[in-house]
Amino acid sequence: MRKGIGWITICMITLLVGCDLVKSPNELITSPQQQDEQKRNLEQQLKVLLPPSSELVTPVQNDKNQSVFIEDLDGDGRQEAIVLYKNPQQKSQVHVMVLQEEDNEWHETAKVEPNGQAIDYFGLHDLDKDGVMEVVVGLGDSEFETKKQMMIYIWQDRTLKKTVERSYEGLDISYYNTDERLELLLVDGERRASYTAELFHYELGDLVSLSAVSLNSYAFHQQIKSGKLNDGNHALYIDSAIGVNAMLTEIIAYDGTKLIKVGAEHGDLAFKALPLYSTDLNDDGIMEVGETYLPEGWGEEDSTETPYIVRYVTYSINGTSKKVTERATNLEHTFYIDIPEKWHGKLTIKSIENGIQLVSIANNDLLFEVKWADKEIPNSAHTIVEETKDMIYYTTIEEHPDFPVESFHLEQYEL
Repeated sequence: MRKGIGWITICMITLLVGCDLVKSPNELITSPQQQDEQKRNLEQQLKVLLPPSSELVTPVQNDKNQSVFIEDLDGDGRQEAIVLYKNPQQKSQVHVMVLQEEDNEWHETAKVEPNGQAIDYFGLHDLDKDGVMEVVVGLGDSEFETKKQMMIYIWQDRTLKKTVERSYEGLDISYYNTDERLELLLVDGERRASYTAELFHYELGDLVSLSAVSLNSYAFHQQIKSGKLNDGNHALYIDSAIGVNAMLTEIIAYDGTKLIKVGAEHGDLAFKALPLYSTDLNDDGIMEVGETYLPEGWGEEDSTETPYIVRYVTYSINGTSKKVTERATNLEHTFYIDIPEKWHGKLTIKSIENGIQLVSIANNDLLFEVKWADKEIPNSAHTIVEETKDMIYYTTIEEHPDFPVESFHLEQYEL
Protein backbone atom coordinates (compact mmCIF):
# COMPACT_ATOMS: atom_id res chain seq x y z
CA MET A 1 0.00 0.00 0.00
CA ARG A 2 2.65 2.02 0.02
CA LYS A 3 5.13 3.32 -2.56
CA GLY A 4 6.54 6.61 -3.79
CA ILE A 5 9.68 7.66 -5.56
CA GLY A 6 11.70 10.82 -5.86
CA TRP A 7 14.31 11.33 -8.51
CA ILE A 8 17.80 11.41 -7.09
CA THR A 9 19.32 11.51 -10.55
CA ILE A 10 17.56 12.50 -13.74
CA CYS A 11 18.82 9.37 -15.47
CA MET A 12 16.07 7.49 -13.60
CA ILE A 13 13.62 9.00 -16.07
CA THR A 14 14.92 6.74 -18.83
CA LEU A 15 13.54 3.77 -16.94
CA LEU A 16 10.33 5.55 -15.98
CA VAL A 17 9.52 6.67 -19.49
CA GLY A 18 10.21 3.19 -20.81
CA CYS A 19 7.32 1.63 -18.86
CA ASP A 20 4.32 2.94 -20.83
CA LEU A 21 0.94 1.76 -19.56
CA VAL A 22 -0.75 1.51 -22.94
CA LYS A 23 0.31 1.62 -26.57
CA SER A 24 -1.59 3.65 -29.14
CA PRO A 25 -1.88 2.49 -32.76
CA ASN A 26 0.31 5.41 -33.77
CA GLU A 27 3.06 4.31 -31.40
CA LEU A 28 2.89 0.71 -32.55
CA ILE A 29 3.84 1.69 -36.10
CA THR A 30 6.69 3.92 -34.93
CA SER A 31 10.13 2.40 -35.42
CA PRO A 32 12.15 1.50 -32.30
CA GLN A 33 14.78 4.04 -33.29
CA GLN A 34 12.17 6.82 -33.36
CA GLN A 35 10.78 5.76 -30.00
CA ASP A 36 14.24 5.74 -28.41
CA GLU A 37 15.03 9.17 -29.82
CA GLN A 38 11.70 10.53 -28.54
CA LYS A 39 12.41 9.25 -25.05
CA ARG A 40 15.97 10.54 -25.04
CA ASN A 41 14.73 14.00 -26.01
CA LEU A 42 12.12 13.97 -23.27
CA GLU A 43 14.68 12.78 -20.72
CA GLN A 44 17.00 15.66 -21.50
CA GLN A 45 14.31 18.31 -21.66
CA LEU A 46 12.71 17.37 -18.35
CA LYS A 47 15.89 18.59 -16.69
CA VAL A 48 14.91 22.07 -17.77
CA LEU A 49 11.13 21.84 -17.84
CA LEU A 50 10.63 20.64 -14.28
CA PRO A 51 11.20 23.13 -11.44
CA PRO A 52 14.43 22.73 -9.45
CA SER A 53 14.28 20.15 -6.62
CA SER A 54 11.14 18.57 -8.07
CA GLU A 55 10.45 14.93 -7.24
CA LEU A 56 8.84 12.49 -9.62
CA VAL A 57 5.87 10.68 -8.05
CA THR A 58 4.93 7.02 -8.52
CA PRO A 59 1.28 6.08 -7.90
CA VAL A 60 0.78 3.71 -4.97
CA GLN A 61 -1.37 1.42 -7.13
CA ASN A 62 1.36 0.82 -9.67
CA ASP A 63 3.57 -2.25 -9.90
CA LYS A 64 6.09 -0.30 -11.95
CA ASN A 65 8.18 2.67 -10.87
CA GLN A 66 6.52 4.83 -13.49
CA SER A 67 5.98 8.57 -13.27
CA VAL A 68 6.01 9.52 -16.96
CA PHE A 69 3.36 8.26 -19.42
CA ILE A 70 3.30 8.73 -23.20
CA GLU A 71 -0.01 8.31 -25.04
CA ASP A 72 -2.12 9.79 -27.83
CA LEU A 73 -4.87 11.09 -25.57
CA ASP A 74 -7.37 12.27 -28.18
CA GLY A 75 -6.63 9.98 -31.12
CA ASP A 76 -5.30 12.72 -33.38
CA GLY A 77 -2.09 10.82 -34.14
CA ARG A 78 -0.04 13.11 -31.92
CA GLN A 79 1.31 11.85 -28.64
CA GLU A 80 1.21 13.63 -25.31
CA ALA A 81 3.51 13.03 -22.35
CA ILE A 82 2.06 13.16 -18.83
CA VAL A 83 4.48 13.75 -15.96
CA LEU A 84 3.61 13.26 -12.28
CA TYR A 85 5.73 15.22 -9.84
CA LYS A 86 5.63 17.33 -6.71
CA ASN A 87 7.57 20.38 -5.69
CA PRO A 88 8.80 20.49 -2.06
CA GLN A 89 8.93 24.28 -2.34
CA GLN A 90 5.14 24.22 -2.70
CA LYS A 91 4.44 22.00 0.33
CA SER A 92 4.93 18.92 -1.88
CA GLN A 93 1.63 19.44 -3.69
CA VAL A 94 1.11 17.02 -6.57
CA HIS A 95 1.34 18.30 -10.16
CA VAL A 96 0.08 16.61 -13.33
CA MET A 97 1.81 18.16 -16.34
CA VAL A 98 1.01 17.49 -20.00
CA LEU A 99 3.64 18.06 -22.70
CA GLN A 100 3.45 17.92 -26.48
CA GLU A 101 6.26 17.48 -28.98
CA GLU A 102 6.94 19.82 -31.87
CA ASP A 103 10.06 19.55 -34.04
CA ASN A 104 11.70 17.20 -31.50
CA GLU A 105 11.09 19.68 -28.70
CA TRP A 106 8.76 18.94 -25.78
CA HIS A 107 6.72 21.87 -24.51
CA GLU A 108 4.48 22.16 -21.46
CA THR A 109 0.94 22.44 -22.75
CA ALA A 110 -1.17 22.14 -19.60
CA LYS A 111 -0.84 21.50 -15.91
CA VAL A 112 -3.25 20.80 -13.08
CA GLU A 113 -2.48 21.00 -9.38
CA PRO A 114 -5.11 18.92 -7.61
CA ASN A 115 -5.29 19.16 -3.84
CA GLY A 116 -3.24 16.21 -2.62
CA GLN A 117 0.17 15.20 -1.31
CA ALA A 118 0.32 11.66 -2.73
CA ILE A 119 -0.96 9.91 -5.86
CA ASP A 120 -2.81 6.71 -5.07
CA TYR A 121 -3.92 5.90 -8.62
CA PHE A 122 -3.16 7.09 -12.13
CA GLY A 123 -4.58 5.61 -15.31
CA LEU A 124 -5.29 6.46 -18.94
CA HIS A 125 -8.49 4.74 -20.09
CA ASP A 126 -11.08 5.15 -22.83
CA LEU A 127 -13.93 4.77 -20.34
CA ASP A 128 -16.82 5.61 -22.68
CA LYS A 129 -15.38 4.02 -25.86
CA ASP A 130 -15.39 7.27 -27.83
CA GLY A 131 -11.75 6.97 -28.95
CA VAL A 132 -10.52 9.56 -26.45
CA MET A 133 -8.62 8.72 -23.28
CA GLU A 134 -9.85 9.82 -19.89
CA VAL A 135 -7.17 10.71 -17.32
CA VAL A 136 -8.03 9.20 -13.92
CA VAL A 137 -6.17 10.47 -10.87
CA GLY A 138 -6.63 9.31 -7.28
CA LEU A 139 -5.15 11.54 -4.59
CA GLY A 140 -4.63 11.39 -0.84
CA ASP A 141 -3.09 13.56 1.83
CA SER A 142 -0.46 10.85 2.37
CA GLU A 143 0.38 7.36 1.15
CA PHE A 144 -1.26 5.93 4.27
CA GLU A 145 -4.50 7.94 4.24
CA THR A 146 -7.57 5.75 3.65
CA LYS A 147 -9.92 8.50 2.42
CA LYS A 148 -8.96 9.75 -1.04
CA GLN A 149 -10.34 11.81 -3.92
CA MET A 150 -10.74 10.60 -7.51
CA MET A 151 -10.71 13.05 -10.42
CA ILE A 152 -11.46 12.26 -14.05
CA TYR A 153 -10.09 14.65 -16.68
CA ILE A 154 -10.53 14.82 -20.44
CA TRP A 155 -7.97 16.29 -22.84
CA GLN A 156 -9.86 19.08 -24.61
CA ASP A 157 -8.68 22.28 -26.31
CA ARG A 158 -5.10 21.59 -25.19
CA THR A 159 -6.05 21.49 -21.53
CA LEU A 160 -7.15 18.99 -18.90
CA LYS A 161 -10.82 19.55 -18.11
CA LYS A 162 -12.14 17.97 -14.92
CA THR A 163 -15.46 16.17 -15.37
CA VAL A 164 -15.77 14.10 -12.16
CA GLU A 165 -14.59 14.43 -8.57
CA ARG A 166 -15.64 12.16 -5.72
CA SER A 167 -14.27 10.46 -2.62
CA TYR A 168 -13.23 6.82 -2.34
CA GLU A 169 -11.22 4.36 -0.27
CA GLY A 170 -10.71 1.71 -2.94
CA LEU A 171 -10.68 2.07 -6.73
CA ASP A 172 -10.52 -0.49 -9.52
CA ILE A 173 -11.04 0.08 -13.23
CA SER A 174 -11.56 -3.25 -14.98
CA TYR A 175 -13.95 -5.30 -17.12
CA TYR A 176 -16.52 -6.47 -14.59
CA ASN A 177 -19.41 -6.72 -17.06
CA THR A 178 -19.54 -8.56 -20.39
CA ASP A 179 -20.29 -5.46 -22.49
CA GLU A 180 -16.61 -4.85 -23.42
CA ARG A 181 -16.68 -1.53 -21.56
CA LEU A 182 -14.51 -0.64 -18.62
CA GLU A 183 -16.30 -0.21 -15.31
CA LEU A 184 -15.20 1.75 -12.25
CA LEU A 185 -15.65 0.01 -8.92
CA LEU A 186 -15.43 2.36 -5.95
CA VAL A 187 -15.32 1.41 -2.27
CA ASP A 188 -16.41 4.25 -0.02
CA GLY A 189 -18.19 5.09 3.22
CA GLU A 190 -17.61 5.76 6.89
CA ARG A 191 -16.36 3.20 9.39
CA ARG A 192 -18.97 2.08 11.95
CA ALA A 193 -21.66 3.70 9.78
CA SER A 194 -21.86 2.33 6.24
CA TYR A 195 -19.50 1.01 3.58
CA THR A 196 -20.48 0.19 0.01
CA ALA A 197 -18.87 -1.06 -3.16
CA GLU A 198 -20.50 0.58 -6.18
CA LEU A 199 -20.05 -0.14 -9.88
CA PHE A 200 -20.20 2.69 -12.44
CA HIS A 201 -20.07 3.41 -16.14
CA TYR A 202 -18.62 6.71 -17.30
CA GLU A 203 -21.06 8.38 -19.69
CA LEU A 204 -21.35 11.95 -21.01
CA GLY A 205 -18.79 13.22 -18.54
CA ASP A 206 -20.42 11.69 -15.46
CA LEU A 207 -20.58 8.47 -13.46
CA VAL A 208 -23.71 6.33 -13.90
CA SER A 209 -24.36 3.79 -11.13
CA LEU A 210 -24.96 0.21 -12.27
CA SER A 211 -25.14 -1.62 -8.94
CA ALA A 212 -24.00 -1.44 -5.32
CA VAL A 213 -23.49 -3.85 -2.43
CA SER A 214 -23.03 -3.23 1.30
CA LEU A 215 -19.77 -4.09 3.06
CA ASN A 216 -18.91 -4.75 6.70
CA SER A 217 -19.03 -1.31 8.32
CA TYR A 218 -16.66 -2.29 11.17
CA ALA A 219 -13.87 -3.38 8.84
CA PHE A 220 -10.58 -1.53 8.72
CA HIS A 221 -9.52 -1.99 5.10
CA GLN A 222 -5.87 -2.99 4.88
CA GLN A 223 -5.59 -4.28 1.31
CA ILE A 224 -7.92 -3.73 -1.66
CA LYS A 225 -6.70 -5.75 -4.63
CA SER A 226 -8.05 -6.54 -8.08
CA GLY A 227 -7.87 -10.13 -9.34
CA LYS A 228 -9.51 -13.16 -10.95
CA LEU A 229 -11.86 -15.74 -9.49
CA ASN A 230 -11.34 -19.43 -10.18
CA ASP A 231 -14.00 -19.32 -12.95
CA GLY A 232 -12.31 -16.39 -14.72
CA ASN A 233 -14.66 -13.66 -13.48
CA HIS A 234 -13.09 -10.42 -12.34
CA ALA A 235 -13.34 -9.50 -8.66
CA LEU A 236 -12.14 -7.07 -6.03
CA TYR A 237 -10.62 -8.63 -2.91
CA ILE A 238 -10.96 -6.52 0.26
CA ASP A 239 -8.86 -7.75 3.21
CA SER A 240 -9.71 -6.03 6.49
CA ALA A 241 -8.92 -6.11 10.18
CA ILE A 242 -11.86 -6.78 12.49
CA GLY A 243 -11.21 -6.04 16.13
CA VAL A 244 -7.81 -6.93 17.59
CA ASN A 245 -7.00 -10.40 16.31
CA ALA A 246 -9.44 -11.19 13.48
CA MET A 247 -9.39 -10.52 9.76
CA LEU A 248 -12.08 -10.70 7.09
CA THR A 249 -11.97 -10.97 3.30
CA GLU A 250 -14.87 -9.65 1.21
CA ILE A 251 -14.88 -10.56 -2.49
CA ILE A 252 -16.90 -8.27 -4.79
CA ALA A 253 -17.92 -9.42 -8.27
CA TYR A 254 -20.63 -8.81 -10.89
CA ASP A 255 -22.90 -11.80 -11.56
CA GLY A 256 -24.32 -10.47 -14.84
CA THR A 257 -27.15 -8.47 -13.28
CA LYS A 258 -25.78 -6.96 -10.08
CA LEU A 259 -22.81 -6.66 -7.73
CA ILE A 260 -22.54 -9.43 -5.16
CA LYS A 261 -20.35 -10.46 -2.27
CA VAL A 262 -19.06 -13.87 -3.29
CA GLY A 263 -20.23 -16.51 -0.84
CA ALA A 264 -22.61 -14.12 0.93
CA GLU A 265 -25.60 -16.43 0.43
CA HIS A 266 -24.04 -18.56 3.18
CA GLY A 267 -23.04 -15.55 5.30
CA ASP A 268 -19.74 -13.66 5.10
CA LEU A 269 -16.55 -15.62 4.54
CA ALA A 270 -15.07 -16.99 7.76
CA PHE A 271 -13.00 -14.74 9.99
CA LYS A 272 -9.30 -15.58 10.11
CA ALA A 273 -6.97 -15.38 13.12
CA LEU A 274 -3.79 -14.39 11.27
CA PRO A 275 -2.88 -11.48 8.99
CA LEU A 276 -3.48 -13.31 5.70
CA TYR A 277 -3.85 -11.25 2.54
CA SER A 278 -5.34 -12.35 -0.74
CA THR A 279 -2.63 -13.10 -3.28
CA ASP A 280 -1.88 -15.08 -6.42
CA LEU A 281 0.08 -17.64 -4.45
CA ASN A 282 1.11 -19.90 -7.35
CA ASP A 283 1.28 -17.29 -10.15
CA ASP A 284 -1.55 -18.87 -12.15
CA GLY A 285 -3.51 -15.63 -12.56
CA ILE A 286 -6.12 -16.63 -9.96
CA MET A 287 -6.30 -15.06 -6.50
CA GLU A 288 -6.10 -17.21 -3.39
CA VAL A 289 -7.74 -16.27 -0.09
CA GLY A 290 -6.12 -17.27 3.20
CA GLU A 291 -8.20 -18.99 5.89
CA THR A 292 -7.30 -20.42 9.32
CA TYR A 293 -8.48 -23.28 11.47
CA LEU A 294 -7.32 -24.81 14.76
CA PRO A 295 -5.61 -28.20 14.63
CA GLU A 296 -7.16 -31.00 16.65
CA GLY A 297 -6.57 -30.66 20.39
CA TRP A 298 -6.16 -26.89 20.39
CA GLY A 299 -8.57 -24.34 21.85
CA GLU A 300 -8.76 -20.59 21.34
CA GLU A 301 -5.43 -19.43 22.76
CA ASP A 302 -3.36 -16.31 22.30
CA SER A 303 -3.05 -15.98 18.52
CA THR A 304 0.70 -15.32 18.76
CA GLU A 305 1.21 -18.72 20.42
CA THR A 306 -1.37 -20.86 18.62
CA PRO A 307 0.09 -22.87 15.71
CA TYR A 308 -2.84 -22.38 13.34
CA ILE A 309 -3.22 -24.35 10.16
CA VAL A 310 -3.67 -22.06 7.16
CA ARG A 311 -5.37 -23.07 3.96
CA TYR A 312 -5.40 -21.01 0.78
CA VAL A 313 -8.50 -21.39 -1.38
CA THR A 314 -9.87 -19.97 -4.62
CA TYR A 315 -13.50 -18.95 -5.10
CA SER A 316 -15.92 -18.96 -8.02
CA ILE A 317 -18.71 -16.44 -8.44
CA ASN A 318 -21.30 -18.97 -7.23
CA GLY A 319 -19.51 -19.14 -3.86
CA THR A 320 -17.89 -22.54 -4.29
CA SER A 321 -14.32 -22.80 -3.08
CA LYS A 322 -11.37 -24.97 -4.06
CA LYS A 323 -8.46 -25.61 -1.72
CA VAL A 324 -5.01 -24.95 -3.17
CA THR A 325 -2.68 -25.68 -0.25
CA GLU A 326 -2.38 -26.04 3.54
CA ARG A 327 0.35 -24.89 5.89
CA ALA A 328 1.13 -25.35 9.57
CA THR A 329 2.03 -21.89 10.84
CA ASN A 330 3.63 -20.30 13.85
CA LEU A 331 3.10 -16.55 14.01
CA GLU A 332 5.33 -15.96 17.04
CA HIS A 333 8.38 -17.50 15.36
CA THR A 334 7.37 -16.49 11.82
CA PHE A 335 7.53 -19.76 9.95
CA TYR A 336 5.27 -22.21 8.15
CA ILE A 337 5.52 -25.85 7.07
CA ASP A 338 3.99 -27.01 3.80
CA ILE A 339 1.54 -29.89 4.33
CA PRO A 340 1.28 -32.43 1.48
CA GLU A 341 -2.24 -32.90 0.11
CA LYS A 342 -2.41 -36.53 1.40
CA TRP A 343 -2.06 -35.17 4.95
CA HIS A 344 -4.65 -32.37 4.75
CA GLY A 345 -6.96 -32.73 7.75
CA LYS A 346 -5.07 -35.78 9.02
CA LEU A 347 -2.49 -34.26 11.34
CA THR A 348 -2.32 -32.07 14.39
CA ILE A 349 0.35 -29.91 16.00
CA LYS A 350 1.98 -30.57 19.37
CA SER A 351 4.01 -28.10 21.38
CA ILE A 352 7.34 -29.24 22.77
CA GLU A 353 10.02 -27.27 24.59
CA ASN A 354 11.25 -24.62 22.16
CA GLY A 355 9.60 -26.35 19.22
CA ILE A 356 6.60 -28.00 17.62
CA GLN A 357 5.83 -31.38 16.07
CA LEU A 358 3.43 -32.45 13.33
CA VAL A 359 1.76 -35.69 14.38
CA SER A 360 -0.62 -38.06 12.62
CA ILE A 361 -4.10 -37.98 14.15
CA ALA A 362 -4.70 -41.64 13.27
CA ASN A 363 -1.70 -43.30 14.93
CA ASN A 364 0.32 -40.52 16.59
CA ASP A 365 3.25 -41.03 14.18
CA LEU A 366 5.77 -38.18 14.21
CA LEU A 367 5.86 -36.54 10.77
CA PHE A 368 7.92 -33.38 11.22
CA GLU A 369 9.70 -31.58 14.01
CA VAL A 370 11.25 -28.14 14.26
CA LYS A 371 12.99 -26.57 17.25
CA TRP A 372 14.46 -23.12 17.66
CA ALA A 373 17.28 -21.66 19.72
CA ASP A 374 19.45 -18.57 20.02
CA LYS A 375 22.64 -18.92 18.02
CA GLU A 376 24.67 -18.35 21.19
CA ILE A 377 23.05 -21.31 22.98
CA PRO A 378 24.79 -24.68 22.31
CA ASN A 379 22.45 -27.41 21.08
CA SER A 380 22.59 -30.91 19.75
CA ALA A 381 20.99 -30.14 16.43
CA HIS A 382 21.03 -33.01 13.99
CA THR A 383 19.89 -30.93 11.02
CA ILE A 384 19.68 -27.15 10.77
CA VAL A 385 16.70 -26.37 8.55
CA GLU A 386 16.96 -22.53 8.53
CA GLU A 387 18.76 -19.77 10.34
CA THR A 388 18.50 -16.02 10.79
CA LYS A 389 20.89 -13.48 12.22
CA ASP A 390 19.92 -14.43 15.79
CA MET A 391 18.16 -17.80 15.60
CA ILE A 392 18.60 -21.31 14.29
CA TYR A 393 15.77 -23.68 13.40
CA TYR A 394 16.69 -27.35 13.56
CA THR A 395 15.31 -30.89 13.87
CA THR A 396 16.49 -33.90 15.86
CA ILE A 397 14.55 -36.58 13.97
CA GLU A 398 15.14 -38.35 10.70
CA GLU A 399 13.46 -36.88 7.67
CA HIS A 400 10.01 -38.28 6.92
CA PRO A 401 9.51 -39.15 3.21
CA ASP A 402 6.35 -36.98 3.04
CA PHE A 403 7.94 -34.02 4.87
CA PRO A 404 11.39 -33.13 3.52
CA VAL A 405 13.39 -30.41 5.22
CA GLU A 406 12.42 -28.12 2.34
CA SER A 407 8.84 -28.11 3.69
CA PHE A 408 9.99 -25.55 6.29
CA HIS A 409 9.89 -21.84 5.32
CA LEU A 410 10.58 -18.66 7.22
CA GLU A 411 7.72 -16.22 6.70
CA GLN A 412 7.68 -12.44 6.70
CA TYR A 413 4.00 -11.82 7.39
CA GLU A 414 2.43 -9.23 5.13
CA LEU A 415 1.59 -6.77 7.88
